[in-house]
Amino acid sequence: MIKVMLLCQFMIDSHCHIDSCKNDDAVDPSLNAMVTIGTSLERSINSLKIAKEHKNVWLAVGIHPNNASDAKDKDIRQGIEQLATNELVVGIGETGFDNYWDDETFETQIEAFRWQAELAKKLDKALILHIRDKQGKEDASLLAMQMIKESGLSRGILHCFNGHKGLLELGLEQNWMISFAGNVTYKKATELHEAAKIVPKTNLMVETDSPYLAPVPKRGKRNTPGYVRHTAAFLAKLRGESLEELESYTDANAIKIYKLPI
Repeated sequence: MIKVMLLCQFMIDSHCHIDSCKNDDAVDPSLNAMVTIGTSLERSINSLKIAKEHKNVWLAVGIHPNNASDAKDKDIRQGIEQLATNELVVGIGETGFDNYWDDETFETQIEAFRWQAELAKKLDKALILHIRDKQGKEDASLLAMQMIKESGLSRGILHCFNGHKGLLELGLEQNWMISFAGNVTYKKATELHEAAKIVPKTNLMVETDSPYLAPVPKRGKRNTPGYVRHTAAFLAKLRGESLEELESYTDANAIKIYKLPI
């Protein structure tokens, strides 16, 4: 494990929720960059505060699909739009489609997605897409495919990629980034393993989605941005690449899609 730490001491965690990590070491000074993601107006405000306090933190602002009804509120929309103009904001979202808990209707999520997609276009920022289906279903993935086509966006990220084959094919056609989180390291995640093997180097990114989905060997613990090293090491082995090589191109992809000034 010491070897992993040394080789990847300057990695990028392309998607985390630092304001939700609730541990003092969530901001890892050994990482080159972390992008902390807003899921509501309040959390977007908190994320901006964190980014202002740490030179290796940037952020995205937006409304999570499970909070999609917030986007109906004019004041909330205006608050997000105002935050989005800050130079530390490098992405919009996470938006998307999620019917796992039935917290929001697809109709409401579509409305929130369209607003955030237009905001990303207007400000020339990356759009971060969250997609989660009910177990054994693909409704959210199919809807995401439809809305990606409608949006016409070329700067997008399929965050915590779910392994859906059609979504992967479309994402690559649109030249979106395919980002893998700690769950790709899980033994039974065979769909994710197969997808991770075939994503071109130009489209692969690594994230933690911390504090969720801690990778093996930290599974079951609270995730933290520094654990991105474990996911990177797993992906490198899975793809038959060196850790240095995978780190180099995944970092380059994150810098490119987010236009990180590093």
